[in-house]
Amino acid sequence: MILTPTQSDLDQFAKLSGDANPIHVDPNFAANSGFGRTVAHGAMLTSWLVRAAGLSETPHSTSAMFPAPAFAGEALEVVREGDGWQLARLEDGVVVCRLLINAAVPIEEALAASSAAIVPLKVGMISASETVFEANAAQAMQDLQARAGGTTLAAEVAQTLASQAYMLGLISTLLGMDLPGQGTNYLKQETAWIGTLKPGQRLYTKVAVTRLRSEKALVDLSTLVQNEHGEALAKGRALVSARDVKGAF
Repeated sequence: MILTPTQSDLDQFAKLSGDANPIHVDPNFAANSGFGRTVAHGAMLTSWLVRAAGLSETPHSTSAMFPAPAFAGEALEVVREGDGWQLARLEDGVVVCRLLINAAVPIEEALAASSAAIVPLKVGMISASETVFEANAAQAMQDLQARAGGTTLAAEVAQTLASQAYMLGLISTLLGMDLPGQGTNYLKQETAWIGTLKPGQRLYTKVAVTRLRSEKALVDLSTLVQNEHGEALAKGRALVSARDVKGAF
């Protein structure tokens, strides 16, 4: 299967999730970043690969790595690799996303919060958001994810995959817009899917810095999505590069 993320796809994912990190949606900003042009959201690539896997049941966990950027307009090939899945550039074979489904996910607990997000970064900083999962957003996310649909899924599976993609988008939004902030580059996201999300539910998303490696511009964070009752729906950890985030260190 060949998938080509267009700028319209990136703009749509940004609209649905809130992740308008300029490396995804602003060609001028991206041209002056380390990428040189706009790149696809890691969360969107993950959701596409999960959809391309043609699952008969929803995953209990997803572990995605993004070893190289996927540029808007660049053709990508879906490849089954051992126990996992990959997206590789059709032109040069470079892998842009590696995905394991239902692998064990080590949970990185957030440290006691020290402050809200502001540069320079410090361990313990947090960023949080509150949103409602609207029915129209659920359908739009399902439609976007279906761009990678080589097989027909059971309705319940397709709906759950779309809700997981939406939650990944909420996490991506906090990382790319607030902590570390605009210019953040997603490198890895491991997520355990714990609860079920339905349209109309209110969601609370939080990311917290757990480790800094300033010499490499790397930031580790815990990630959490909860419902209005405080029950965890998604829990995991992220690794990002803050190379293009002004004042990060």
